[in-house]
Amino acid sequence: MQIRKLIYAAMVLLAAAALTPGFLGGQQPDGAERPALSAGQVAEGAAEGADADDEAEDLSSFRIGVAVDMVSVPVTVRKSDGSFIKGLKQKSFKVLEDGVPQEIVFFAQEGLPTHVAMVLDISGSVNHEWGSIKYAAKRFLEHLRPDDDFSLTTFNDEIRLRVNWGRNIARVSPVLTSVYCKGNTKLWDAIWVVSTEVFKGRDGKKVIIIMSDGLDNQSLVGYSDAVKAAVEAEVAIYVVSKTQALRDYIDPDRGIPPEIFARADAVLRRLAHDTGGRVLYPNNFGQLDEIYAEVDEELRNQYTLGYISTNAKKDGSYREIDVGVAGKGVVVSARPGYYAPKK
Repeated sequence: MQIRKLIYAAMVLLAAAALTPGFLGGQQPDGAERPALSAGQVAEGAAEGADADDEAEDLSSFRIGVAVDMVSVPVTVRKSDGSFIKGLKQKSFKVLEDGVPQEIVFFAQEGLPTHVAMVLDISGSVNHEWGSIKYAAKRFLEHLRPDDDFSLTTFNDEIRLRVNWGRNIARVSPVLTSVYCKGNTKLWDAIWVVSTEVFKGRDGKKVIIIMSDGLDNQSLVGYSDAVKAAVEAEVAIYVVSKTQALRDYIDPDRGIPPEIFARADAVLRRLAHDTGGRVLYPNNFGQLDEIYAEVDEELRNQYTLGYISTNAKKDGSYREIDVGVAGKGVVVSARPGYYAPKK
């Protein structure tokens, strides 16, 4: 009962923050303070017997071997019942940029090697279920393909890179065991830092898998800055939302307004859509293993399209992407746009 009271108190504080006008935030003015990774010991990333440079080379081996500004678009294609449509040919796809047809110059039918950044909320509101959370996260990382690599970052009052890029899963358990869940939630800061710092220098397919309730209460940057950083880094964000699990855990008669959860859900869905990812809702923390398996399956069944934009301007503008697939009853998911490079 004491744990429930503590969780309730934490949720009330988050709820108050979520109802403030600045909850989503906007873009910070130039020169404003920016978040950064907190100092601390990091489990290094190179797998035993492997060189980190070799890993980076393996993961980028699919790229076209010429110096071009190719726009890469991972695409998920499903039937109306949610099952994946496999075996499509390149001619089945059409790509528009700002309404203008683009020539597809790269096509892959299978999920490409992926840089996976696992990002875990370790604020006080998840303390009661940390055992389930760390077990599911470890299980997900164990099932990555041999040519994927991963990093592990946690966030509460601080954003800390716990495990640097690599493939050695043995580094994970000691790190997760040492974590103590406490403090507030810097969700937007975490996304901004992982996108701009953790992914720095990483080419190829990039994914953030983040567990959160969408209730940010202490970030230096707002939603707009966080999502812009992710889009510029070409990172798709998959959100494992703990909103439903917390909603069921908290006594509904204790006065937390339902609009708090509704607003948090809307923010998480928008975040996933804007980056080409997806939101998944476990009914309880015990379902996290199944939810992570869904993400893994989607990543393995994505097509990848590449094109060189007919708009050669390097103006940093946002450009909309529309992917079409021939056939009836087809549901297509892809990132809605990107930022052009700057001179």
